[in-house]
Amino acid sequence: MRIFILTCALFFIAFNAKSADNLRIFSQPEIPSQEVLDRLNLKMMWRAFSPMEGKRDGYHDVQISENQIIAQTRSGTIVVFNSETGEVIWKTNFGKPYQVFYNLAFNDKFVFAVNENDLYALDRKNGSIAWQSSFGLSISAPPSVDKHHLFLSGSNGRIYCYALPLFKKNGEFSGYEKSDFFNRITKKAIVDVPDDTAESNALAPAYGVGSTRSRGPQPKLIWEFQTRLILNYPLLVTEEIVSAVGIKGDLVALNIHSDLGHTTLETNPGYSADKAVIVPPSRYESIAYIGSMDACLHAFDLQAGKLLWRYTIGSTVHHRPFVTDNEIFVTGEKNGLVKLSRETGLPMWNINNGNRFTSAQEKSDRIIAANSKFLYTLDRSGKMVIIDRTNGAYLTTWDVHDFVFPVVNRTNDRLFLAANNGLIICMRDRDFTKPMLHIKKSLSTTPDSVPTIDAPVPNDILKKILETKIKEEEGVEKPLQELLDEITKKYNVKFEINKKAFAAMMILDADKKPVKAPAADNIPLAVWLTGILDPLGITYQGVVDTILLFPAEKPIKDK
Repeated sequence: MRIFILTCALFFIAFNAKSADNLRIFSQPEIPSQEVLDRLNLKMMWRAFSPMEGKRDGYHDVQISENQIIAQTRSGTIVVFNSETGEVIWKTNFGKPYQVFYNLAFNDKFVFAVNENDLYALDRKNGSIAWQSSFGLSISAPPSVDKHHLFLSGSNGRIYCYALPLFKKNGEFSGYEKSDFFNRITKKAIVDVPDDTAESNALAPAYGVGSTRSRGPQPKLIWEFQTRLILNYPLLVTEEIVSAVGIKGDLVALNIHSDLGHTTLETNPGYSADKAVIVPPSRYESIAYIGSMDACLHAFDLQAGKLLWRYTIGSTVHHRPFVTDNEIFVTGEKNGLVKLSRETGLPMWNINNGNRFTSAQEKSDRIIAANSKFLYTLDRSGKMVIIDRTNGAYLTTWDVHDFVFPVVNRTNDRLFLAANNGLIICMRDRDFTKPMLHIKKSLSTTPDSVPTIDAPVPNDILKKILETKIKEEEGVEKPLQELLDEITKKYNVKFEINKKAFAAMMILDADKKPVKAPAADNIPLAVWLTGILDPLGITYQGVVDTILLFPAEKPIKDK
């Protein structure tokens, strides 16, 4: 096993080192001529420069949202452009030069940047620093965010979930999303959230200490979870679930909204691709698309916890899958670009290569942009290969090898080319005046309100039982399991003690804990159960037709 892990790690390092070397090349490309643009039916929309500190500098990552281009340089400068006009909305630099190791993350309010061992939250409107936090842990992957949460991957294999500070329109700190700190069944606080201490706690694990460099309101830890994964890729975040894929190909899916103190639970048993994964996975709604060294693309439903389909590409998947509403494009290292149905995983091309038919366009190595007619791809030499989106047929090439930094537009049809002298250009097909979105459905990772009960939710029968008003006399002391068996017979409910969760809290034999049922006079069964379990430091959650029991943050009698 150690040899396998070492082999995966060395391959991952070598693969990424080779890619990084190519991205660091300094070049000074020429602006495409009108003749070239006419031949390809392209229109130059704009061109702009990001400030660079000489030939050592260059782009680290370029992110594309619906209306902004967010670029980060290796020296630490961040520049935000209007995606349709190229106007610079703001630019800033901070921290130490050349201490950029991870890609940016962003939500609708902030851009999140890691510099050295600090995390900065920048206002997306003007680039001002809303807060800065020094890590009390070593991270191993870019941060992931949704509207209210920050997720970090630790080099120790732990996943951390924080509540982000909330701000009023005038920039004043207003607190945190309160539902993150309340048990949504018992309506009781799991942890105290004193707003007046928000600036004193640095971004750290539950019992860690941050640096004095931290400033402004700080994220608050909601939970942390120990995985057995090597975490090198951004986490996949949906409305309910945060999921991680390790470089060995294993997947873990966790509940975001936890009713447990300082921990959470797996939503399903997870999945394994059996072989190493050397590129980040992609997501569409609750489905993860994982390409691995087993020469397959795996489609896994994070919500249902099941494999939907698996397609054999034929060689190692070495670029992150490109997902649209109806299709998914994936590249095999030795096979070229394949177009699959996102729903079924079946190939959608049958290309005539002279003496044989194939489902892959062998001239293309990766896709960087697309509209409804064409796919703009790159081959291994840096030439652009334009192919027909419908049938995969090769159409023409364009030598763009001097634009050494590939900008992959997963948002809309605009075509971007960038070079490490700071030049970035934006083009479009002349027939598409308005941006064509690849994913037309809203894939916002955060709902307007947190669900009252975590998914999977209890069914209607269990809900009615929990809401039933009961009368009970005060009981005698007995083991918890014995009392639960009596309640099962009387009220036709099933209980399950999550032994894994109790073991993680170093609590053994929870089923044997002595307990005495309190009297009940016309109160809901749910309230009565809370009165039984609270003194034991136990909480519960209805899942389908079963009531699951978990440890609370700390037994009440020990506080």
